[in-house]
Amino acid sequence: MSKKSAWAGAIVAAVGLTVGGIAVATAAEGPDRPPNVAFAERHLGGPGQNKPGRPDKAKLKDSTLVVGRVKSVESGKLTITKDDGSEVSLTTDGATKLRGGDLAGLKADQRVTVRVKDGKALNVALAKAQARGTVKDVNGNNATLVQVDGLQTPLDLASVTEKPKNGDLVAVTGSVTDGKTIKVEQLRQLPK
Repeated sequence: MSKKSAWAGAIVAAVGLTVGGIAVATAAEGPDRPPNVAFAERHLGGPGQNKPGRPDKAKLKDSTLVVGRVKSVESGKLTITKDDGSEVSLTTDGATKLRGGDLAGLKADQRVTVRVKDGKALNVALAKAQARGTVKDVNGNNATLVQVDGLQTPLDLASVTEKPKNGDLVAVTGSVTDGKTIKVEQLRQLPK
């Protein structure tokens, strides 16, 4: 038997065991329940359904994206100062979600992206700055990151326990505080 034939036989056997295992598992759910119902209950978000935690595609149709800074958060209202300087007031309700947190936890001046439809905020995400490059001019909690494209970005390292050294190659994630400085929340050393 050739190696190709042996591999083909092994693949056919593995597929047969996998398919057979699924059939046995779904049949074991009970004789009065169709196997596809048992499978769908265990695998939410099957064909034509949304996965938990993901927005409904029908709701997102005809929606727009607003990017800017939080001006204020009140009960039922979110006001954003967009990057062009204009303001937009959006309604919110119990269905408005903040990715990774509670909408009431938003603070003024945080940078966000907001999915909007008909003047209502559907979901909100805190915008994170990400950059990679070489660290230079380390001075206490301040440093400069020379990115791969040559752009120089000031870094605020106050939240970082292990400060980088001049010449370190790093990847940083954080929030932009003044339009140019990245307040570093995570710093990862990259291999040189």
